[in-house]
Amino acid sequence: MALQSDNDVSEKLKVLREKFLTRARSDIRELSGYAEQTRSGTLSAEGLIRCYQSLHRLAGSAGTFGLPRLGEQARLIEKQLKSQAEALGETSEAQRQSVEVSDGFADSIDALASLIEESSENLSSAESGNLTSPDQNRFEGSHGMQIRILLVDDDAGGQVASLATELGRYGFICQFVDQRDETALEGIFSGITGASSILCRDSAMPVVMQHARKQENEGSRRRPPVVVIGANDSFDNEYRIAKAGASAFFSAPVSVPELAERVELLAIERSSGVNGRVLIVEDDAELAEHYCLVLSAAGIEAKSLTDPRRLMAELYSFQPDIVLMDVQIGDYSGVTLARLIRFESRWLSLPIIYLSSEDDRDDQLEALSKGADEFLVKPVSDDYLVRSARIRCYRARQLSDLMNRDSLTGLLKHSLIKQELEKELARCRRFGHLSSVAMIDLDYFKQVNDTWGHRYGDIVIRALANLLRNRLRETDMIGRYGGEEFMVVLPDCSVQAAADLLKSIGESFSELVFAVGEKNFQVTLSAGIAGVNEFPSGAEALEAADQALYQCKHEGRNGVAIYSANK
Repeated sequence: MALQSDNDVSEKLKVLREKFLTRARSDIRELSGYAEQTRSGTLSAEGLIRCYQSLHRLAGSAGTFGLPRLGEQARLIEKQLKSQAEALGETSEAQRQSVEVSDGFADSIDALASLIEESSENLSSAESGNLTSPDQNRFEGSHGMQIRILLVDDDAGGQVASLATELGRYGFICQFVDQRDETALEGIFSGITGASSILCRDSAMPVVMQHARKQENEGSRRRPPVVVIGANDSFDNEYRIAKAGASAFFSAPVSVPELAERVELLAIERSSGVNGRVLIVEDDAELAEHYCLVLSAAGIEAKSLTDPRRLMAELYSFQPDIVLMDVQIGDYSGVTLARLIRFESRWLSLPIIYLSSEDDRDDQLEALSKGADEFLVKPVSDDYLVRSARIRCYRARQLSDLMNRDSLTGLLKHSLIKQELEKELARCRRFGHLSSVAMIDLDYFKQVNDTWGHRYGDIVIRALANLLRNRLRETDMIGRYGGEEFMVVLPDCSVQAAADLLKSIGESFSELVFAVGEKNFQVTLSAGIAGVNEFPSGAEALEAADQALYQCKHEGRNGVAIYSANK
């Protein structure tokens, strides 16, 4: 769902509140009819169940739309009917028989009618006035957008500023900021756009964090991560730096590959464009739309589902990070739906969070034991909903990355990058554009491991992964194929354009210096490229790229070769 302006969202929420009031009045008129039936002794089991479902929906939604007293009263009446309604729901053959309910039920229903009019006169729009804007909490960016590093030092040739050249080889845009220039320091936090990190010495950290806190107090967007370099790596010094708010600390002399990797990960973590996907399973249409609007305004892609029969189809089409689901959705039990979702191994790790007015702890635990992960009790404020969804989506994606990404590099695993190649071939056929696939291999990598050890071999592999992420587009897909081999899928990119790009990346990589004590070494790479469109399957295109890679190695390594059927 596209992001919308605060005014646009507020207007839509106002319309939803009016729709809720109209529906709530209609529900209460229906409930009043049930109340009269109880007085005449004609209330059927089916009527009691419908009454219970209507009260459950009202209890869960009234608070969100600014009528908390109405929701609380509806919840109290719902509790009176809960055990009886659930028991009757298990005996469908007795649905039409008349039933008795507890004393005071009819009078409590009558009180709802006067309460909604009293509450609606004082309806507050405070909830919708505190929308969380995506611009307040994130920067745009991901791999494919160059990361800017602001090097804060008191000397353009100093310890931190001198790292600009080496970090620039990884594809970072480096900018020196004089820590003595107050105007420049203020501009760091007020003028940053895109994925960025701040790099400073520990002696400069107090003044850097002073400006960071000033911007945060003025309501600026979330500050970029601050990475600190210092010679004192004692526990007390590192504790002081952590307490001040630093995101990372490196003791001098700095390992540039490890510094580059950390800076990139921190910047990308703070720059996530969309904060996740949320599927909302809720039979209250106005409430579901309210949740979707609020989440969407905060940069979270949300979709609502009011018909549980379409649940499994929506899971596969929408691929949510989390599911927010009521415990009772009309005639369907959310607890049973959670168990149904777990029938398929694909969804065993999908977080399911109940969003319900159910506040009995024992009932909550019982519901959780059937397949869900957590409980959020309605009514939920807009801000709390956004923060809860964002945190849970972030954790869900972390777990997904652990399963789908290579632990050393953070790139797609072997099987997944091959799947992306097949998907790109299908897109090429559908849209008619040219795309390329490349195989990349580190030259003489066995010698690196034999000479310097596997620890430094891992550093070299991570360095290439970081360089590829920084130099390739967001639409490009990168995977670790195995060992020191990488696979890259380049959509809408001819083989010649791909060759020029990888040649430039290879030149930058060959300039990286890896230090081992007082010694250092450098590594080169070879790459083979094939046109995705030229083959009937992704596997054959990959085989062609592999043949081109071996051709490059045969011709002396440290270069790029394009597959040709004539060679």
